Amino acid sequence: MKKIERILATIRHERVDRVPKGEFYLEDEFVAKLLGLKENIQFKDRVEACDLLGLDALAFSPYSFRECKAPVWDELKQWRKETDFFIFAIIDGPFQGTAKLFSSFSEFLVAIAKSDPIILELAATVVAANVQLGLEALNLGANGLIIADDIAYQRGTFISPDHLRKNFFPGLTEQVGILEAQKSPIFFHADGNIIPVLSDIIAAGINGIHSLDFSSFADIAIVKKASENNLCLMGGYDLGWFSEENRTEKAAELLAVASGGGGYIFGSSAGILGSQLPVKQVTEVYQYVSNLDSIVASKP
Repeated sequence: MKKIERILATIRHERVDRVPKGEFYLEDEFVAKLLGLKENIQFKDRVEACDLLGLDALAFSPYSFRECKAPVWDELKQWRKETDFFIFAIIDGPFQGTAKLFSSFSEFLVAIAKSDPIILELAATVVAANVQLGLEALNLGANGLIIADDIAYQRGTFISPDHLRKNFFPGLTEQVGILEAQKSPIFFHADGNIIPVLSDIIAAGINGIHSLDFSSFADIAIVKKASENNLCLMGGYDLGWFSEENRTEKAAELLAVASGGGGYIFGSSAGILGSQLPVKQVTEVYQYVSNLDSIVASKP
């Protein structure tokens, strides 16, 4: 199977030839360490590094991670034109996008606590802008979208579920509803513990959830069960595990919880492989998953 075909089949919970893998992107410093290069990382080097890890999917923001003055979706266009990866375009969600309009996160939280009407006004503006960016990305060849909305941390959501339901989830549902008309998969990304609002996120109409940044595999199992095999899960491998002696066992445990019945894309919960990571161990984990592919794929 080709990369795009494999990801699409996984999202549909169809049988695939091997476990698909995906990250948002690899930092140039990581690429240099992985390939034994010292400087001047080129586009071809980034592609080679992604292929070396067996990645199928990547994700790009409107503005380049590497060049702040680059045109909107510049990286996405190049990767779409010159590679065969499944390309996700990352756009903000209502919560995250609205927070960026305040001078500080604290000011944003205070406005919510005071029920400032500006919150709903700004959220509506953000949703309209997000939809426009998403449509542009899909027109440029993106295969899917990831709505990044960091609404939570390890102990729960930053604001109460009720405040999320009042101020932001209607906008999320609207954003998904407009974009899903393009018939491309839409994932929701959030770090932290989203279980208190998991049913709300699912009800918005998404096709998948990225990060799975939970404190235990039991929480991932809860998400898997709640999705009723209708959602595709992506991520879940903690960056800290790459440095642990039992790193491959962690990968096996994650796969056992998340890949049952299909619908799982292996990757880190962060989505970014950076310079601080031990490249030998990262490669070992990805190769381990590749070696398990025939076993996992052969299960009914």
